[in-house]
Amino acid sequence: MILKQISLYGPFLFMVACQPAQEEFVLVDKAGQATIYLPQNTSGPVKFAVNNLISDVEKITGKRLEIAEKADNVSSQLMLFNLADEEQLKEGLALHPDLDTIKDKWEAYVVKDMEILGQKKLLIAGSDERATMFALYHFIEEYLGVDPTYYWSDLEPKKQSRLAWNEVNIVQNEPVFKFRGWFINDEDLFTEWVDGGGVRRIDYPYYGQVVAPEVIARVFESMLRLRFNLVIPASFVDIRNPAEERLVAEASKRGLFVSMHHVEPMGVSAFGYQNYWGEKGEEPLFSFYSEPEKITKTWQEYARRWAKYPNVIWQIGLRGIADRPMWLADPGVPQSDAERGAIISEAIRVQKEIIDTVDRRESPLMTTTLWAEGAGLNQQGHLTFPANALIIFSDNSPGWKWQQDFYETKRDPANRYGVYYHHQLWGSGPHLVQAVPVRKTYEMFKKAVEHNASDYAIMNVSNVREFILGVEASAEMLYRMNTFQPDEFLQNWFQEHFGEADESVGMVYQHFFDSYQMHEKTGTPLLLDGQTKSYGLRLLNRLKMQISKPERYRRVLATEAKKTAEQTWGSRYLSDMHPARGMAPDELLPVLKQQIGSLEDMKGNIEQVEAQLSGHTLQFFSVNLKAQYRILLALNRWLEAIIQAQFAADEGDMEIVGTQLQKAIQHLEEVAEAKLLASYGEKWRHWYRGDRKMNLKHMESSTKSVLIASSGQKQ
Repeated sequence: MILKQISLYGPFLFMVACQPAQEEFVLVDKAGQATIYLPQNTSGPVKFAVNNLISDVEKITGKRLEIAEKADNVSSQLMLFNLADEEQLKEGLALHPDLDTIKDKWEAYVVKDMEILGQKKLLIAGSDERATMFALYHFIEEYLGVDPTYYWSDLEPKKQSRLAWNEVNIVQNEPVFKFRGWFINDEDLFTEWVDGGGVRRIDYPYYGQVVAPEVIARVFESMLRLRFNLVIPASFVDIRNPAEERLVAEASKRGLFVSMHHVEPMGVSAFGYQNYWGEKGEEPLFSFYSEPEKITKTWQEYARRWAKYPNVIWQIGLRGIADRPMWLADPGVPQSDAERGAIISEAIRVQKEIIDTVDRRESPLMTTTLWAEGAGLNQQGHLTFPANALIIFSDNSPGWKWQQDFYETKRDPANRYGVYYHHQLWGSGPHLVQAVPVRKTYEMFKKAVEHNASDYAIMNVSNVREFILGVEASAEMLYRMNTFQPDEFLQNWFQEHFGEADESVGMVYQHFFDSYQMHEKTGTPLLLDGQTKSYGLRLLNRLKMQISKPERYRRVLATEAKKTAEQTWGSRYLSDMHPARGMAPDELLPVLKQQIGSLEDMKGNIEQVEAQLSGHTLQFFSVNLKAQYRILLALNRWLEAIIQAQFAADEGDMEIVGTQLQKAIQHLEEVAEAKLLASYGEKWRHWYRGDRKMNLKHMESSTKSVLIASSGQKQ
């Protein structure tokens, strides 16, 4: 053996033995495991990703990778570089000059095995901090076989004693969508699944506590493994509450961009506003129109707190209380759309001034989300936005098509454009049951690219676990929309999750998505879980009045055409949320029966699939499809029974009314039984404990209340 002195990496000097070249890059084998080289100034977010790699390898092999104790890249077999750092760029280019092609790009990266003086090494280099993380997570998924959402699917990687490859080669150019994020919205299950998140100070019946730290950490980990870079971490965040600020701090610590719900521009929701002034002994109206000084002062206070975190994307705009238009919080607001648009535009101008004062970045990032009335006012040309703002178009809620302003708004070169998309939406749904097929999501995002709205994509994902298929598909298409193929993705996804049974499983999933009945004019679903609940509860309220207060019921029928202000804005801007509302029970029933029949036809195929699966794959199938199928079927049957009870009441047959309501209660018990499929083991035992959105208990009590009323009527 001949020793030679070699100098390849600037200041590094080392000795290497001349020996036959290695054919493989070996991460772990019987002889030991690779050592990881991290430059001295490696950032915290990249270190988080490295720790995930170490944990994954230990889970797979039982061996633990070590990080080099000294800052030298000679003896280490795995090396990470963030090319946005000047020193790391020099080191990386010395190893692989072609890295110059990704320098200065947005989240582009390379993962490549290299032979250096007879030894195979693995080079992981990203054009910036997030790219370096994503490169590592891409390698973990593709070469180690770790499911990015393993925590929610419980699908663990295959055990192996040796990890080695003849070639490792990943080259990722800039993503098609620059900002790609999750909106953790309507997260009722998250908030009470695990205790310890802290109390929320919010006058709202859904969120009594903050999501626990260990839960939100898993959410952020899954996002990063899927290469999302942006999060709105909760439905409402009052950053003055330490427990809620922790959500922002944890996201920032992991390297994510952090933004705000569209109902809380500048980080201020109506609830935060009430808390802020309530501590001062005041109760001012939540209105920029009537209380501009107080609103502005609150924005300034919250903005100072948010500005201390890097990578904030400010939300600008003006909304009212609990995700409603601002004029519903102040009856004094002018009535015309033009005047209302002028008020919102002035609020945006003031917000921009505040941002420029507190945010020292050269070009602070800001978005305005055109949801509901925002889309309508924008379509009419009543809104004015500052230069460099990201204008975010919304789907029609739920996410089956873009609203008209998406197509009609002329793209201004001074601004950038993006989209807001719902995998989940309360109160129409989907919420406990997934509904949007991968092909539909692809169609929507493809249109976003074609219509110059691909700078930003935020997706409403609620409690995440129910929507794993949708979010994994979205993650891939947002990065590489130009090469993404829905059928190819689905084939690979079913193979990875269900092995040899993938084809039959895929057919069952397709049948499930196809079972949803669509409104013939709007092309949107009629009977999602939330839509079913909403229609059923309105019928129950009507039925109870018909039984207990017939005179009042007749008066209501006579004045049904009159709508409240809130109903008017909802029907005007969010009509697609509940298209069945305009259908009489006798008109909806045939459609409902068709959906029920389609779901019932799945039973045999589900049983055949279950016979082919075992262990974790069977468990995942039970959670991700069977439980959801049974929940939806039972909810649809509950509604069918209520409609039949309504028909019987119209005929004056209280005995049949009682029989049908008893059936409805039995079907709610079937929903509870279906939930048990997803509540296995200690980990998931309390998964549905925080069910306040679908609120099965309220549905049951409402149904029983009408049953009792009908029993009294029979007597």
